[in-house]
Amino acid sequence: MAAGESSLEGMTLEDFPELKRLSPRSRLKMAEELWDSAASDALPVPAAHKALLRGRRAAYERGEIGTLTLAELKRSIRRRP
Repeated sequence: MAAGESSLEGMTLEDFPELKRLSPRSRLKMAEELWDSAASDALPVPAAHKALLRGRRAAYERGEIGTLTLAELKRSIRRRP
């Protein structure tokens, strides 16, 4: 095992059958806790992602692109196949 790697690396939900027995609400809470813990680890943002965001912000500031309200975004997502 490489330095910094956990013995849990590469495991899937199938490796934790007790999690599959949790109620949907409990599984969602667990997923939220896992997500929050990953977010707090401050994973580095790839340079390509930063460049893409800079480009989109510049386009927005030039008036080339706009924004959506939350309601518009939800409608757009629901229309997707």
